[in-house]
Amino acid sequence: MIGRPGAPAGGVRARCRATARRAPAGRGTRVQIVTFERRDESRGPAYEPSRGDAAPGLESLEATAPGQRRLGSILASGLHSGAVVDLNRALAIRLAQEDAGAPEAEADSLLPADTLAFLRRGPDSLAAARAALEFAQDALARYDAPDLVRAGAVLPRAGVRLCAPVPRPGKIVGVARNYPAHAAERGGPASGEQPVLFLKAPSAVIGPEDAIRLPRVAAHVDYEGELAAVIGARAREVAESEALAFVAGYCAANDVTARDIQDARGQRSIAKSCDGFAPLGPVLVTADEVPDPQDLAIRTVLSGEVVQSARTKEMLFGVAALVAFASRLMTLEPGDVILTGTPAGVGAARKPPRWLRDGDVIEVGIERVGCLRTYVRGAPGPGLR
Repeated sequence: MIGRPGAPAGGVRARCRATARRAPAGRGTRVQIVTFERRDESRGPAYEPSRGDAAPGLESLEATAPGQRRLGSILASGLHSGAVVDLNRALAIRLAQEDAGAPEAEADSLLPADTLAFLRRGPDSLAAARAALEFAQDALARYDAPDLVRAGAVLPRAGVRLCAPVPRPGKIVGVARNYPAHAAERGGPASGEQPVLFLKAPSAVIGPEDAIRLPRVAAHVDYEGELAAVIGARAREVAESEALAFVAGYCAANDVTARDIQDARGQRSIAKSCDGFAPLGPVLVTADEVPDPQDLAIRTVLSGEVVQSARTKEMLFGVAALVAFASRLMTLEPGDVILTGTPAGVGAARKPPRWLRDGDVIEVGIERVGCLRTYVRGAPGPGLR
């Protein structure tokens, strides 16, 4: 018989809120947020909800369908290291153990399975995510705990497909020539007294397991490794000194660009908005894990060759300045993404130019944030005519 904590149904909610109020930045369980889909081949008894043999109260939990996007976190250590915890489901199971009358509904209210809804809830949802992850880690280490694998709350890495941490941002805001060395290699001045911003289509976003497919409309496709800041709270005309409080977290990004469209036609946004031109991931590292976004190493490796290497302190406009400036022009909303600019070393500046081609592997690694690895597929097209 599984032991029950015996806490009242409201216990998790109260503890989550208390944790959100008192947790110092950078402390507590590290939550690496991912968006994932269960693969079709993971269907089977080992991944379906328990029907009463794992723990009482779980038999009412509905199975998650393959292809349904869910919010998760990657286990960093232990026997199940690398596995993905379905945070919403883990919290529902914890609530079921506390005799909550409607554990799934309660979990949805505390910790939505949808990324944008999660971001809109702010610190409370992050505290709930930590509580769910801690519960999962504890249960996996105990012999008398609910079987979270059988209950569908912990899935082996091979059983899931990682999507972009924010699969469809409301908007993507990019900044041009934010590293002086990159501006110099492109033969033009760096940004002046204010950042030069552009918009990139949200439909360009792909995840860490998707390929960049070279479009027929572009002959010269280039890479741009960048730090991406994800907005976590509605921001309108915020001060630079307060701007980082509106950032939920960070991930690696590749601002893929069709140089022939950008240079010959002068259409920066269009050149950066083809399908697949905005890889994001692999995880969203919460802002408390990155106390200073201006002190990070960033490096891009193209098919085994280091092509970009810099530190974010080289930015002309740091993350706080970019958030503050952008918020003066438009309201930033939870889930919006700011691409902070690329360092020197892009393919267009090499002699001869190095355009992306079929079979290339691009790795954008950022200190404390992670490494985004993306594969290139297809042949360059003839370009726009």
